[in-house]
Amino acid sequence: MKRLKNPRTLASELRDQFAQSGFETSSAIARACGLGQPQVYRNLFGNPKTVSRTLRSLCKHAGIDAYEGTSDPRDSKVLMDALASVWDGTDAHAGRLAKLLFAHQQAHMQQLA
Repeated sequence: MKRLKNPRTLASELRDQFAQSGFETSSAIARACGLGQPQVYRNLFGNPKTVSRTLRSLCKHAGIDAYEGTSDPRDSKVLMDALASVWDGTDAHAGRLAKLLFAHQQAHMQQLA
């Protein structure tokens, strides 16, 4: 599964990319991307804590991927321990757990859009 980049790292990449294109101020970037200047300023020059809709939109305009490389879920001890503690060992239960995870992912993606 792809993981979103750190928001501050992403903001730095975006600032660099926009500067190379001749857009150095939040006003110029906002005009070029059709976004509000306050949102652009907060996301690029402030201290973003999450990868917001504005950051993702700026990534589209700058041609930057908001995601970093994939990670293997088996590397997460927390995730594997949680699955081990709730799974009853059957294929049917594994299928129900998978449906729950996919439903959560879908709800999260709709929330981000």
